[in-house]
Amino acid sequence: MSLNLYCGIRLLAFRRNAIEKITVSYDQFFLLLGFYALTAVVVSYAVTSSAVFDLSGLSYLGVKLLIALIMSFVFAKLTGNQGDLLKILVITYCVLPFFYLISFTLLIFLPETFLAAGYILFIAWALAVCFYIALQLLEGNKPKAALITLLWLSASYPLANLSFSFWNEGYDDGGELAAYTDDTRHDVNQEYVYYNQYRLLNNALDPVKPGIAGVNDLFFVGFGADSTQDVFMREIDHVRRVVNERLGTSGRSVALVNNLKTLDSTPLASSTNLRIALKHIGSKMNRDEDVIFLYLTSHGSMNHELAVEMWPLDLNYIRPVDIKTYLDDADIRWRIILVSACYSGGFIKALQDEHSLIFTAAASDKTSFGCANENEYTYFGEALFKNMENKPYQFVEHFVQAMEKIKQRELHENLIPSEPQLFIGKLMKEKLKLLEQDIATAMVSQDQPN
Repeated sequence: MSLNLYCGIRLLAFRRNAIEKITVSYDQFFLLLGFYALTAVVVSYAVTSSAVFDLSGLSYLGVKLLIALIMSFVFAKLTGNQGDLLKILVITYCVLPFFYLISFTLLIFLPETFLAAGYILFIAWALAVCFYIALQLLEGNKPKAALITLLWLSASYPLANLSFSFWNEGYDDGGELAAYTDDTRHDVNQEYVYYNQYRLLNNALDPVKPGIAGVNDLFFVGFGADSTQDVFMREIDHVRRVVNERLGTSGRSVALVNNLKTLDSTPLASSTNLRIALKHIGSKMNRDEDVIFLYLTSHGSMNHELAVEMWPLDLNYIRPVDIKTYLDDADIRWRIILVSACYSGGFIKALQDEHSLIFTAAASDKTSFGCANENEYTYFGEALFKNMENKPYQFVEHFVQAMEKIKQRELHENLIPSEPQLFIGKLMKEKLKLLEQDIATAMVSQDQPN
């Protein structure tokens, strides 16, 4: 088998005479099939955090084997030699383990910027290898070799909807309801909570001061949306306090939080409340001058929705398009949007424009870290707002430094990189300079004695 695998490597490099050295037998076929299955199990386990075994990986191997059998049958018909059926099966499983290894150990770790290009190059290379093998077996008949390659591509389409892995990322649901350990969870009066939102929103929004004409003022909205863990409540509290003190948003900041501890004091972090809060704040802002700082923290999903949980209420999750719609309806032009959630890089495309800065805790296909109930911050929030240096604040410089802090922490803890994403619109780059100047001026005036 080792010689056959070596020949498989040579075929991947388009080396001549590799096929002639391959040993074709039923024993070799079953050994190579077993080696491929073992490769899939081991490699997918190695790249999966808190791996939990999942039999659905068998469906991928089964469909792959069925495709190989069909293609081998078609190939044998083209050559008129039924013995080629076993030969092409053996050759196929000489190369498949290495394709799997590359796709799981290299491609998934590419930066998001190069991910699409990486997959395109990988597919092109795999098809070129298929064409090369077919060309060798068909004695240089290019039309038939091209037909085999196209058939293989078409037959492989069902694999796009099957799991490539035998493992799922385990989730410690022991902490899922960590914030609900108090007996008061049984006493939540849903009707009271809903009708109390009018009072709580008025209390939060009425004190918001309008922007000062001729000054680039910053307004803050914090949105801590998942009540199952206290970290999101604490993070919004810390971030709001820091932004008020360091960026001059005192009197122009609002917090929306989902947590049992704040039900009677703070408006819910719901889609409706976010829309109302942004609409009200938009009415206080000078559209041409003032900037919104929107900080959202919660769990995120692979389909790029922000979890909005407040047991036992049934609240709508928030999509990137919802946020854009609320900001547009509020007539808020200048936007700084930070999203601390898994897969939050998927928010950028819908939100980006030349008047916006968007900073997310993770790439669109990566998880972020730190959402444990006992934490004060997520990793993203801590890198940004804990122990800030006492110097004039520069948004881009500070955000880039935070990205490096997160990178180093994840390396130290041997975590799969979250790859935070930063987008800055062309016009926003100049706007930030004006905003930073006015913040610095306001902070100096604030520190001077009366």
